[in-house]
Amino acid sequence: LIDATHKADKTVVFVTNELGLGIVPENRMARFFRDIAGLLNQTVAQAADEVYLTISGITTELKAKEVHI
Repeated sequence: LIDATHKADKTVVFVTNELGLGIVPENRMARFFRDIAGLLNQTVAQAADEVYLTISGITTELKAKEVHI
């Protein structure tokens, strides 16, 4: 998926939900889904040129504020 977006001669936008900021689901399948979605978000964010987070209508550009330790 990431290779295909890099090869595309277009701007590609991913819109996802941030599931890790809430409570931990009681259901095993829901926890698994949350973990897989989180890994996908991390992988796409690492490969992206720009990453934004919008909460309550306020958008913050995250990639420019990235800290490498």
